[in-house]
Amino acid sequence: MPSVSGRAQTAVKHISTAVSMPSIQRLTSPRSGRISYRVQVRLKGHPSQSETFRTYKDAARWAASVESAILERRHFPHTRARRINFDALVCRYRGSVLMGASARRRATAERHLAWWFGYLGTLPLADITPDRIAEGRDLLASQVCTRRRGARNGEAPDGAPGTYQRSGATVNRYVSTLSHLLAVAATEWRLLDANPARAIGRKKEPGGRTRFLSDAERAALLDACAASAWPALQALVLLAITTGARRSELIRLRWSDVALGAPLPQAIVHHTKNGDPRRLPLVGRALEAVKQLNLEGRTGGPFVFAHPRDANRPYEAFDAHWYRARAAAALGDFRFHDLRHTCASYLASQGASLLEIADVLGHRTLAMVKRYSHLAQSHKVTVIRKMARKRGL
Repeated sequence: MPSVSGRAQTAVKHISTAVSMPSIQRLTSPRSGRISYRVQVRLKGHPSQSETFRTYKDAARWAASVESAILERRHFPHTRARRINFDALVCRYRGSVLMGASARRRATAERHLAWWFGYLGTLPLADITPDRIAEGRDLLASQVCTRRRGARNGEAPDGAPGTYQRSGATVNRYVSTLSHLLAVAATEWRLLDANPARAIGRKKEPGGRTRFLSDAERAALLDACAASAWPALQALVLLAITTGARRSELIRLRWSDVALGAPLPQAIVHHTKNGDPRRLPLVGRALEAVKQLNLEGRTGGPFVFAHPRDANRPYEAFDAHWYRARAAAALGDFRFHDLRHTCASYLASQGASLLEIADVLGHRTLAMVKRYSHLAQSHKVTVIRKMARKRGL
């Protein structure tokens, strides 16, 4: 048998002392009573490797193979993280994960990744540690940013571009994008032992905003919209209040998606924030306002709220008309998105359940509509009283 060189002997000895003996733990499920075996192999300075098996034989076989691979220098997943840099990971993520994402999600992810690329650059993945990510999170929160000129609510009183700092919610979205990138690298591409972003905390997010119009405020706003230089503004605001649809969903609405002559007049929004199409019932003054727009002429364009100078595109930058109407109605702390909150609040106060409100707003879960639960207390009391009377309680 050929002799082993002194250097090789030293290397083997170093590895063997760095590896602890595999431990196999017998587990019993408290619910089903099923027995399984969890194996852990620890390598000094690195996360332990662990797997769970149905039989002891399989567990022992895996433990032996992993230990053998480590001793032969064949099992070092962390070394790949030394060879691959963050910029290369971002390129792969763009070409695979983001390629199939929606345009909205892709644009958001690209904005977040551009910031992280400026911060992490060409660092090896092994150097992207939780403390480094936490420093980036805090830098995101402390940076003073400048809104581009003309952005919604983005100008200071003197007309200059306004400045702002990212909210806790925005910072958390940036971190979530990075976390998803690193999670894919760890679980699917096996470039990391674990996702380091999971080890850091998130910024505190404020409670959801619930500003909504009182009856007097609503009347004043609708009167101001009726006097607007843009004739379609009142119809847009009425739709926002009665359907709870988002600004982007309404402003891109096409005549081909509006059924005014149907037994139940409605509009279909194909592209929503969560990706699910949604039907918007057209009722009352909102229905009459849309019918009036239809009668007064569609200018030959496809959009209900077409641009005054180009009927082939939606009037997305109608902010000047909105701000004038808001000022005329003496509404200070009120945003267009608060019309959506107004719809939800009116529904809650009329006795709609949280499930019904979530369905109207297009939320997949009830978490986003719990902010309106206090407005539905009287309805809750009525339902409980009815149940108690029927059951004799």
